[in-house]
Amino acid sequence: EKDKGNCPFYFKMGACRHGERCSRLHNKPTFSQTVLLQNFYMGADNSAQTAEGSLSMAEDENAKQKFDEFYEEVFTELQDKYGEIEELNVCDNLGDHLVGNVYVMFRNEESAERAVNELNDRWFNGRPVYAELSPVTDFKEGGCNDYRKNRCKYGGFCNFLHLKQISRELRRE
Repeated sequence: EKDKGNCPFYFKMGACRHGERCSRLHNKPTFSQTVLLQNFYMGADNSAQTAEGSLSMAEDENAKQKFDEFYEEVFTELQDKYGEIEELNVCDNLGDHLVGNVYVMFRNEESAERAVNELNDRWFNGRPVYAELSPVTDFKEGGCNDYRKNRCKYGGFCNFLHLKQISRELRRE
């Protein structure tokens, strides 16, 4: 690691487990294509896991359907209101700094800035929306390689991004 002053976790994920107490700098961008919606996704699958970290078959199918509905609703509304979306990613992590985080990468910075300005005055599912510009530009860089291979030993408490996958059916749409 070459840069001793800046926090690599904040740069790669837009979030750091140490938060404001981190000994390194969290340089918040003044412009970015990416918006972070903090703790925005509160799906049943975030809290309905068994001790082994899995869901029952019925709960798993229901959770997948609810997640797809959430994803489609958020994607459609944000794209209709603010502009073309290149990527929308939802964290599957359980750590306080990552749980429910949603990252929206717009095609241009103006769309992202307008989204942040307007979303911070909104509520979603009875909770206020907390939106900010994020330094994240490459989700693979902050992602957990072991999670992508279904073998992360840290589970939901890993400090790298565990990004939820949408269904094949929704991806085709």
